[in-house]
Amino acid sequence: MNNSEEVKEPEMNSRNWLLVIVVDVLILVELAVAMYVASVHPEEFELMFMKSFFGMLIPTLVLSFLAKRMLRRVPAQVVS
Repeated sequence: MNNSEEVKEPEMNSRNWLLVIVVDVLILVELAVAMYVASVHPEEFELMFMKSFFGMLIPTLVLSFLAKRMLRRVPAQVVS
């Protein structure tokens, strides 16, 4: 492709980076909580882990997807 034909990719501004970091931290916390909940019930470890982890993970991913779309729609403010 020529330079004139290149497709511009969306830029990662500070709000997008912050969203990615917050979602990553939330997923790590959810993983730790799920491991703790599962360790309380060792006879049903796998079931308790999957129920608690995916029960927290799916809403987090849905909300992060919606937040990402909302951030994409917000126009960047021009500081003069």
